[in-house]
Amino acid sequence: MVDIIQPLLLDYVVQDMSARFDHALVNIAGELVQYPIHNTIISGRSVRKYVYVPETEAVGKQILGASLMDTAGNTLANNALNVIKNDKGFLIGFEFFVEVKANDI
Repeated sequence: MVDIIQPLLLDYVVQDMSARFDHALVNIAGELVQYPIHNTIISGRSVRKYVYVPETEAVGKQILGASLMDTAGNTLANNALNVIKNDKGFLIGFEFFVEVKANDI
């Protein structure tokens, strides 16, 4: 028999997941540089986290990727990139969807 998960539980999962992301490490030309989470958008069952590299930083350097980290320094998500940063700001986005599937055992 399958018990149906209530929407409130899914809301808790989304909120808990969002709260676990503390900062980002951005790989700029092989050097890991820490950046804060710039913005968070929670919409329904999705969480979007954004990291912003300001216009004055890393100009002309290659951005190779970014990782979202927790407070203990554990990597929770990776985003591979390969772009040369110009003199404009650079926004890196991560998007997560929560989905639950129930199986009758």
